Amino acid sequence: MARPTVRILSRYILRQHIPPLFYALAALTFAMLVNQVAKQFGNFVGKGLPWGVIFEVFALSIPFIVAMTLPMAVLVAVLYTFSHLAADNEVTAMKASGVSVGRILTPVLGGATLIGVIALFWNDQVLPRSNHTLRTLLVDIQRKKPTFQLKEQVINEVVAGQFFLRATRIDPATNALNDVTIYDLQDPDRRRIIMADSGRMAYASGGTDLYLTLRDGEVHEIKRTEPEHFNRTFYSTNRIKVAGVGNTFEQTQHDEYRGDREMTICAMQEVVARARQDLERVRAEALTAASAELRRIAKLAQLPTPVVDTAPPRPSRYCAFLASLKRLVAPGTVEAAQATPGGGRPPQSVTNLSYTSSQMP
Repeated sequence: MARPTVRILSRYILRQHIPPLFYALAALTFAMLVNQVAKQFGNFVGKGLPWGVIFEVFALSIPFIVAMTLPMAVLVAVLYTFSHLAADNEVTAMKASGVSVGRILTPVLGGATLIGVIALFWNDQVLPRSNHTLRTLLVDIQRKKPTFQLKEQVINEVVAGQFFLRATRIDPATNALNDVTIYDLQDPDRRRIIMADSGRMAYASGGTDLYLTLRDGEVHEIKRTEPEHFNRTFYSTNRIKVAGVGNTFEQTQHDEYRGDREMTICAMQEVVARARQDLERVRAEALTAASAELRRIAKLAQLPTPVVDTAPPRPSRYCAFLASLKRLVAPGTVEAAQATPGGGRPPQSVTNLSYTSSQMP
């Protein structure tokens, strides 16, 4: 078959794939997004959040959804197109004209390669950034509402290392708590456990202090200096103040911590390379210390300390290509998504808060 005819045939086969591909991608993405909205919409509405923030949460979920629906859309498009061509006897006509099956599949394989490259770029560059932004936004939302991040049947850390709360049931809509247990570790010389049948969390009029109103419970208290003395106090109402908890939504602008789902391939390769360097350094230090101790016991001269390679790891060809591409597109603004050095912890929802408590008989 003449080459112009082959090119026309290739373009025709590819054009047949494009409409069902985009239709399937849009339909599947919309269906999964609606499912996500139905599951999570109630957690955001009624929390005093701006509608723009709620919209941003679901918009940032789209890259993750597209990463799942794109392969499904390709499958649907291929099945639909070749079923349509076979039903209209077009495949039979092509084979009768001397076009082999391999030649029919060549443009499809070429298009699949292009989609694979796009999917690689999407999953490596777009998806980690959207995951990072979404996680940061959800943490900011958790800081706004006290019961939003609290989990039932779990000891929740309200104030880092000082104030812990556990509740059997939590109603995020009304901030109501049932079967509450609070562990007060603020005073290093005194430990308190506060229990209550029910309670409620609410902000003060200024919106900066959080109040826990507990009902029908008891307080267990013991001093470390006097472990033989145990105090048990019953109460009908106990109000605990957690000072400095703001109820205004403040969106984080810069968050350096990144989890594994928030890093690009190059960032993860760099983390692995630095971890291997740290491992080699620790091994070298341990070997040097053991050798020095043995030579000291044997009364031999000490050997010079070996030099450990601390040069930055060499990037892979893929990462070098991306760096070159970024320099061409945006000179002077080459930035790579990196994890916090040393594998830092993710930011906590509520940290560095002081609190005071008062009891009402």
